[in-house]
Amino acid sequence: MLKNSRWYPKAGQGGSTMADRQHNPFANIDIMVPFEFQDEIKRYNEDRVSDDAPFARQVDIWFLALCVAVRLELAPADLPNRKTYKMITGAIFASDPWRIQALTLIAMSRTDDIKIAAEPRRIMSIASDLAAAGLPHVLQMLRDGDGDPIWNLSDNLEEMLRKAA
Repeated sequence: MLKNSRWYPKAGQGGSTMADRQHNPFANIDIMVPFEFQDEIKRYNEDRVSDDAPFARQVDIWFLALCVAVRLELAPADLPNRKTYKMITGAIFASDPWRIQALTLIAMSRTDDIKIAAEPRRIMSIASDLAAAGLPHVLQMLRDGDGDPIWNLSDNLEEMLRKAA
């Protein structure tokens, strides 16, 4: 494993990984979510029982909603015309830098414009509109079924992926 190799710096010995050096263009951009979903989003990440609250962070349910919207080819929601709340800033992506590339690639695919990579606010707007479109689907997946939310979500995601394949 790479972390055990002589090439991977040990804690306190300096050096950095590629993830540590990743530029986060979204660090100062707010992730906005429709206010109507706030309580339910919190419900699925604040409980101490992981089967009832399968998301460690609110941004995780937001990102899944974005992915569901992309997979189902949903039309983006129109967030500027809805009551929203600030979930968190894009600084959260520093802990998962691969999401930065994912957001950028999604925006490129939606606009057919590679130059959008230089427009982080526009990228976040597209991502937030898509996540808002996907949130009702994800929340419904968590509720639909006879099991705990995590198992309902798992079953419903599997079914969605099979249908969309």
